[in-house]
Order: sequence, then C-alpha cells, then structure tokens
Amino acid sequence: MAFPTPSPTLYVSGLEGKTKKPELRAQLYALFTPFGRVIDVVAKKHDGGRGQAFVVFAEQSAATSALRSLTGETFYNKDLRITYAKKPSSATIARTDPTASRDAAAIEAARMVVSRAQGEYEQLEKERELEDAAIRGDTVPGAGGEKRGLEGEGEGRVSKRVKGNEVEEEEEEEMEMDEDDDEENDKPSKPTLICTNLPAECNADIMGALLSQYTGFVTSSALPSSFKPPSSHSKPNPGAKSFTATFETQAQAQAALKEVNGYLMQPGWEMGVSLQ
Repeated sequence: MAFPTPSPTLYVSGLEGKTKKPELRAQLYALFTPFGRVIDVVAKKHDGGRGQAFVVFAEQSAATSALRSLTGETFYNKDLRITYAKKPSSATIARTDPTASRDAAAIEAARMVVSRAQGEYEQLEKERELEDAAIRGDTVPGAGGEKRGLEGEGEGRVSKRVKGNEVEEEEEEEMEMDEDDDEENDKPSKPTLICTNLPAECNADIMGALLSQYTGFVTSSALPSSFKPPSSHSKPNPGAKSFTATFETQAQAQAALKEVNGYLMQPGWEMGVSLQ
C-alpha cells in the first residue's frame, strides 16, 4: 500500500458521523495515545467533513506505528482508513516555529492591549501631576516656568474640595467600593466536579473536549500531584492525574456526574467523579 510522504500528522477517515465531537476527540485520543504522545486531535464535523479527523503526534515514528497498527481496525462499528496528512498541522508548525502558534498570537495580542493601557495610564498620571502642581502654585512643567497661585481657577478647585465636602464624598465612595468587594466575596462558588484516575497524558484541553458536551460546563484544570482522591473514589492507578471541572449550576454538575462517572479514558482507567 502506497502512502504519502511520512508525517507526524495522520488523516483518519471512515469515522461514524453521528458521534458528538467532544466524545469523538476523546475516544480518538485514547485509541492513538498508546503509540506515542498525541499533541492534538482535530475532529471534522462541519458539512463535507463528517467522519474525518486529524491526529497529531509529537514524533513521526509514533504516527507510522499507529498507522500500521490501526488501519482497518473497527472503531464505532466502522473500519478505520488512515494515511499521512498531506500538510503539517498548526500544532506541528508551532513546535518548530513557536511564533506561528495560536497561543503566541494570543500572547502578542494581550501584550499590545497591556502596552496601550500602560500608555493611557502614564498620560493620566502626567495630567494629574499638572493639576496638582497648579493647585499648589508650583511651576507647571512645560508651561514656560509660569506659576499658578491659589487664585482664579486653582483657588476655585481648592475651595470646591473643602467647601463642597469632597472629602466626605470620597470616604462614602470608598465605603461603597468596600461593600461591593464584600458582595463579590459573598458570591457562592460554582459547583465543581472532582475527576480522578486519569492517564498521565491527559490535560485540561482533553478534559474540556470530553466535558464540553454537557450543558453548563465552564472550565477544567489540573489538580496538584499531591492531591488525594476522595475516599468514595476507587484507588487510582500509579501516575494517575486528577482534575476539577466547574459548572454553572448544581443541577448541571450532577447531570454531568451521572454521565462521566466510571468513564474509561483508556482501558483499565475508570474515572472516579464526585461533586465537591
């Protein structure tokens, strides 16, 4: 059988087209991970792309091993058709050129926003210094050495501060801000699922792909390796990882718990799930 030029990215076709995208991605990850480190799984579900996916390995040799072993295997009652992808994936390109990754683009955009905000802040600081200098009667920088005494506009500002009870208003404003902070702290935290006994290769993206099919899912994050699973969970496999999964409401979290508790990310890795 002739294959295109070897590549770390595999093109998988002949997939069952009715499976939900998050489930399909998670199952493909579980299927291909034993052959090497999988860094991305892209499932195609739009018109013209149903039943297709791309599986991206960190190493080309791992992709070759998976292609030879899984071609023709039954997956969701269909025979897999696997070949090398014709073009490198964005994840592969980012490994050789980090500046081309989506994360790098997002970081650069954030850096520009921060830079603009810093410039605006510095400008406001300069304007405030000019106003304070004018009120004190100091020499105003950049104003040709001209002084502004406590008269005219400057005097009006000082008088307004004292006679207009601005000090009291500022204190009231600070109190209101403190009350807002207290209200923010009093807000109840969102319901969270604790998910344990997950393979070492699992990450937040994979958990997000699995859980985003359930209504109300917000985000998922890894727990530290020192985390001890609840006593209600089965003893985890060596090297297992644990994650949290946050939902909007208690009912949504409980509905997701019923679906994913006991889910097999890989054979022998039964997920333990409980509501925090």
